Amino acid sequence: MTDSIARPSVPGTWSPLRHRVFLAIWLASIFSSIGSQLQQVGAAWLMTSLAPSPEMVALVTALSTLPILLFSLPAGALADMIDRRLVLFGAQILMLTASATLAAAAFAGVVTTGLLLSLTFLIGSGQAVMAPAWQSIVGDLVPREEVPHAVGLNVMGFNIARTIGPAIGGVLVAVAGSKVNFALNALSYLALIGVLSVWRPGRRAALAADSVFAAMRDGVTYALHSVPVRRVVVRAMGFGFCSSIVVALMALVARDLLGQGAPVFGLLMGCMGLGAVTGAALLGRLRERFATEGLIRIAIVVTAAALAAISQSRLLPLTCMALFVVGGGMVLGLSTFNVAVQMNVPRWVSGRALALYQMFAFGGMTVGAWFWGRMGEMSGIGMAYLACAATLLTTLLLAWRLPVREVASEALVAAPQTVGENFPDAPAGVGVVVEIEYLVTSEYRERFLEAAAARRRMRVRDGARGVTLHQDTADARLWSERFRVRSWTEYLRQCERRTMEAKQLDDLLADCHQGDQPPVTQYHFENGQRLDRQDPYSLV
Repeated sequence: MTDSIARPSVPGTWSPLRHRVFLAIWLASIFSSIGSQLQQVGAAWLMTSLAPSPEMVALVTALSTLPILLFSLPAGALADMIDRRLVLFGAQILMLTASATLAAAAFAGVVTTGLLLSLTFLIGSGQAVMAPAWQSIVGDLVPREEVPHAVGLNVMGFNIARTIGPAIGGVLVAVAGSKVNFALNALSYLALIGVLSVWRPGRRAALAADSVFAAMRDGVTYALHSVPVRRVVVRAMGFGFCSSIVVALMALVARDLLGQGAPVFGLLMGCMGLGAVTGAALLGRLRERFATEGLIRIAIVVTAAALAAISQSRLLPLTCMALFVVGGGMVLGLSTFNVAVQMNVPRWVSGRALALYQMFAFGGMTVGAWFWGRMGEMSGIGMAYLACAATLLTTLLLAWRLPVREVASEALVAAPQTVGENFPDAPAGVGVVVEIEYLVTSEYRERFLEAAAARRRMRVRDGARGVTLHQDTADARLWSERFRVRSWTEYLRQCERRTMEAKQLDDLLADCHQGDQPPVTQYHFENGQRLDRQDPYSLV
């Protein structure tokens, strides 16, 4: 199956569905997500009979999100290195196997708490491996201007499943027990496996990282030195920590606060899913009216107010309304964080950036699920929800120090690079030092230093080490920028990753230079000794 990306004149909420590969994967993922919701309802309710304590019930949710904390970064590295279709396919096979095993054990009546938690962890591991690849292929399937709408549709699809799945799951648990939920979940993976079997994505870039570890290192380096990504990660972690209480303790809201059973549990999950679908459908319009930070603040306030209402409600209609609002608020917050990551990083690192975002967001959810479950056991479910609402409101304080914004899309476009491949690489342990010389008169000095500082941050972000700028003591007009990389191949990768934003800084530095172009010299370097030298040539 192939797909050609046609660019609609006016991108809208539904425009990504014009691309048939995106449409096929989107529909198949909805069926898979419905199965996952059946699994979650069945596992949570089964645990209430195997070990009916708030902490153990919350542990089901915690172990389904813990793999995202553990495996997201390696999965993101794989998504940026190899065919993302293969990553998605392997994840589906893992989840199919674990779900089928759980279903077989449930029909045989041999499920224990340990087996339930172990297989829940394996299913969560498959979801952790799948998530970065699935989210990062969005930029391959639709034009960049449609990425926010595609993310919104993904969120909408998931929450359509979260609306339908729990309602069906609650009824099935009440009528036939959790085993039917587990079996249907296993079958739900077949649709996406079928689509992935016939999809043939385009070729990947030639200069991928040497290994998964190297790709992980590059991704972490980029994130640590990218201010927009750092801000999203911190803010999403706080939001995830608080929002985790909703799913983690939903079964106990139905049982303890409302005095109801499994069908009402499914109804509550469905109300939250319906609110999430509504929120996802409105996401495009809200993005037109509010900036990214404004959307995040709205999500926090709305979600906190609804959590407080759940803590005090003992009436089913009021709780359902509050969960509808919670669903919309959670989707607004998490999808805005997701879009902010994708719009703030170039394609070569998108899988790893999304993985790091998910690792911290769902890491917050994992810790939060355990924490709020523990608080619910000690202080009661209502008090836990009220404390969570107050905690979520305090995260608004981060908005003044860590506001989330998006960079201009053209800044992240790959710039043309003119570095040749004629400089020989060196054995492991022998690096390459690059030296750029500038002749800058006094009237250009301030502008030059400002541009050099900004360019230094980008070089470090892209993996350069020991970036320094030296001024000649004999001639104050002479400046030398120097940095080192692990190998010549790594240097070629960094040149290939150069964005238009970086090129603009290079052009500004060249404009400050008195002469045609700043000369660039490269040489191998080991144990403080220069080994060989390449004749100077221009980068720009």
